[in-house]
Amino acid sequence: MKKTHFTTGEFAKLCNVNKQTLFYYDQEGIFCPEFIAENGYRYYSYTQLETFTVISMLRDLGVQIKEIKAHMDNRSPEALIELMHSKQEEIDKKIQFLQLSKRYIDNKIRVTREGIDAPVGQVLLQDIPSRNMIVSAYEGTIDDITITKRLAEHMENCSSLGIYDATPIGAMIPTDSITRTSYRYTKYYTVIDEAVKSDLCQTACGGSYLVIYDNEGYNNVHRNCLKVLNYAEENGIELSDTFYEDVILDDLSTKGYHNYLIKLSIKIK
Repeated sequence: MKKTHFTTGEFAKLCNVNKQTLFYYDQEGIFCPEFIAENGYRYYSYTQLETFTVISMLRDLGVQIKEIKAHMDNRSPEALIELMHSKQEEIDKKIQFLQLSKRYIDNKIRVTREGIDAPVGQVLLQDIPSRNMIVSAYEGTIDDITITKRLAEHMENCSSLGIYDATPIGAMIPTDSITRTSYRYTKYYTVIDEAVKSDLCQTACGGSYLVIYDNEGYNNVHRNCLKVLNYAEENGIELSDTFYEDVILDDLSTKGYHNYLIKLSIKIK
């Protein structure tokens, strides 16, 4: 029998676990050795490898020992299908979450590198690809209370469409709102990977943009809008009617919103 079976140590090594895990599973009655010799040695069969693999997978998914034991005590093909179906749904949710997390991390790395290399205070020409976004109207003055309310409304709009994205929320500033002393927002937006069927979804066209970066948070937004407009006028550049305000470096890489790196961009007609 020793030639066709594995000792506890050998089986544990095959499954990449420690022997204590096998002892624990045996004690709980969810996975036992195929036989125990007269000398007390436990022996496992190669036919048990798949069973152990599935149990390990269920444990990795957070399935409680008592739930696994309940299945093993009342196992049947139908019960297995039901158990697998329930875990299939959990795995699909985890995969979706991991995919969203990866996209966020990839985007955060890209944007942060952009922030590191950004020449602050200069008006630049930059090619920006098309962006799909969820857009919410902004009404009222630019003050902390109004901004907070409108942000909450925008996040609720995204949530209603099943969009839970950690991407920083941007804002739109129409050029006709920019005077010598003030400006105003008209919309908030969240960039999404793919367009969705909703009146709240719109696309910012790709193309050549005038861009300016500033590392003093929102303090210089108005001044920089004027700077870009003056630059365009002096160089005979015709612009579209909307500035896009994006946060490039936030609390994850700078201390306090007064040190955020803000990017203003406006499309060239």
